[in-house]
Amino acid sequence: MTEAPEAVVEYWDARARLGYDSQPGQDPARALWAERVGPLVSDVVGRGAEVLDSGCGTGFLARLFAADGHRLTGQDVSAGMLAVAAERGAAEGLGIRWELGQSDRPPRGPFDAVVSRNVLWTLPDARQAVSAWARVLRPGGLLLLTDARWDSTASSDAAAEERFRESYSDTAEQLPMGYDFAACRELVARAGLVDIADRTSVFDDVPYPSAPGFFVLTARAPRR
Repeated sequence: MTEAPEAVVEYWDARARLGYDSQPGQDPARALWAERVGPLVSDVVGRGAEVLDSGCGTGFLARLFAADGHRLTGQDVSAGMLAVAAERGAAEGLGIRWELGQSDRPPRGPFDAVVSRNVLWTLPDARQAVSAWARVLRPGGLLLLTDARWDSTASSDAAAEERFRESYSDTAEQLPMGYDFAACRELVARAGLVDIADRTSVFDDVPYPSAPGFFVLTARAPRR
């Protein structure tokens, strides 16, 4: 297990309070994600499920699913992101447990569902994280992942782009910087999960038009 470099953690700590939640894919899209992605979890595991949001950032999915009646744990490597997540969750009256830690070292669980939104591309070894998520799922539990080929996109925020290059200067070559459904499906299958499905069509239009390959994947832990 590779420790997250200090510069990378500091990058996300800083981004948490630099307009992160005002980006088009964040709070402005929350109602859309609640309508289209929320049922992918609730219709499978029911209400009141134990759900882990891995790489939760400022708690976008954690807050969305907690508002839908689930019991949430949000985990992230960035204390700065978690601080904002806790503030936002408290302001919304949501009882979410926040934990500092890496995606490949999730809380023990077990969880009825693990969700992770646009996190795989940040991981030097996504295989370890996916395997760890599979281990903490209950038999029959649900994994929901989204990501895209971010390596082929360019940010409209030049300052943010420069901060990213500086923070990731020593680690960028270790990162995939993007996944599509086929690559993610292989990771998930190797982790022993089944019923792998492409659910991207729940969106009429891709929520990140500048990120080719965006996908929504669901899979299940085998029933023993």
